[in-house]
Amino acid sequence: MIALLVDLVVAGLLLATLSYCIVLNRRLAALRDDKGELRELIGGLAAAAQRAESGVASLRGAAEQIGVGLQQEIERARGLRDDLAYMLERGGTLADRLEGAIRQRREGRGAAAAAAAKVEQSVRGGAARLEPAAPAEHPVRAPGGRVASFPSRVERDLRRVLEGRR
Repeated sequence: MIALLVDLVVAGLLLATLSYCIVLNRRLAALRDDKGELRELIGGLAAAAQRAESGVASLRGAAEQIGVGLQQEIERARGLRDDLAYMLERGGTLADRLEGAIRQRREGRGAAAAAAAKVEQSVRGGAARLEPAAPAEHPVRAPGGRVASFPSRVERDLRRVLEGRR
């Protein structure tokens, strides 16, 4: 009877082992299926990473090209800024001289001729030759009794010289 009892215990343990093996087999099959999906997922991630790297490289190249273009534009703008500063300086100096010459011309004709010659001499050295303006014979009166100011010949010539430098 003891032998029968031992056989029953061994049979029960074998059944438990068999059922455990069946469950374990199912889990291993599921793990194998998941392993294939995991490989596909890893492959997809690797492809996405490769595309991202190539995208970053193309963005870097585009940024470099844009940077070079911007640097060229900055250099060109600096040159233009320097040219404009020079022209403004020269124009301001010339305008001051012209203003002095006009003031002297209004004060007296003899002094104006000397100032105009001086301005003409300085303009010859810098830009172009300007002819002294002819005085207005009859000033035009604006409403209210003010004298209307029209650009004089010197002012028109100065404007032409400055526009010619651009």
